[in-house]
Amino acid sequence: MKMMSEKDRKEIISEVQKFGGIGLRRQSLRVHKNGAKFPISKTYIDDELLDPEITYTLILVPEIKIATKTTIALSYFARKKGPLVFYSYPEGILDEGLSIQIANIMDQAFKEGFFVHQSSTVSSSLNYYFEIPSEWARGNKEMLMISVNLDKPTNQLLEESIQEICTDFVLQLKNTKGLFKALYMKVIDKFPEKDHSDIKKINESLRTKIKEFYKEIGISTKQK
Repeated sequence: MKMMSEKDRKEIISEVQKFGGIGLRRQSLRVHKNGAKFPISKTYIDDELLDPEITYTLILVPEIKIATKTTIALSYFARKKGPLVFYSYPEGILDEGLSIQIANIMDQAFKEGFFVHQSSTVSSSLNYYFEIPSEWARGNKEMLMISVNLDKPTNQLLEESIQEICTDFVLQLKNTKGLFKALYMKVIDKFPEKDHSDIKKINESLRTKIKEFYKEIGISTKQK
């Protein structure tokens, strides 16, 4: 096991202090073969990730304050009506007024990317605006925004974590062939019957992806 120099140790402690962390340089964690003084899995010892013969410096990092209620909303720009929520999850949480407010956040996006919006009605809304090619939209592109809505203020750690998940999710959607067709589910009768099967299939697939995205966000907000 490579030992850390005093210089490197001080740099790590200095870095975690930016996020409210504390380095306890004079309080040691003594690891024993059957466990440790603090609740650390014995697996770390069995797999030799921790050496019982070494004393470790503790670095405490505060946990993220997680939201008690999280909702996901995918909004899109409708040709005649402007920004609308396409689908939100969990279902039935957002009323019509709140849905309109969340969709209108899209007006703040001037280019593709991640941004944070805070208001009195939505404590924190973490959003990623993006565009996808479309054969049916004016200008051959659809404008969309995925929003993670929390009922508590965020911090830098949580925002960075959610931004990373949003970036991966958006890339997944951009690589989904024919995704734009899902956005026309509500006006499916205006299209030839030969397109109905694709619209329904892609619509259902997109809703499933959003539910999976919600689960991933839930895991992220529970991590340190």
